Amino acid sequence: EFTPEVGRYDVIWIQWCIGQLPDDDFLSFFKRAKVGLKPNGFFVVKENTARSVWASSLSHEGLLYLFHFKMMSLLQVFLVQELIGNVVFDYFGFWFQDQKGFPEELFPVKMYALVTDKRRGSNNGRGKTQQHKPAVIKS
Repeated sequence: EFTPEVGRYDVIWIQWCIGQLPDDDFLSFFKRAKVGLKPNGFFVVKENTARSVWASSLSHEGLLYLFHFKMMSLLQVFLVQELIGNVVFDYFGFWFQDQKGFPEELFPVKMYALVTDKRRGSNNGRGKTQQHKPAVIKS
């Protein structure tokens, strides 16, 4: 039931927990939490996934495989809601990529960056506008 203070966070990081929520709770969480983001703030979601689903049963691995598709389909629900006036995420306001460098025997980890408003640029003092959007942080 996390409901943040309005405009408090630059980033809300969600790791290895959101995949456990039923769809309605998943959608409800983002609707509540988005008010806690500052302008140009964003969500990061990081979850294990699996390479394939086993048709014989929905094992833990099968559910992890399905998480990516659940994430993508629920984000599409948000986009449709935006088109009818209930803005949650900006159109095409999400990116995802696989985390690199994990051993092959571990489940793949996907990272999603989600924005809730149109990205605003800032003038860098030289007449050019710099776009702020989630990107890979290189170590």
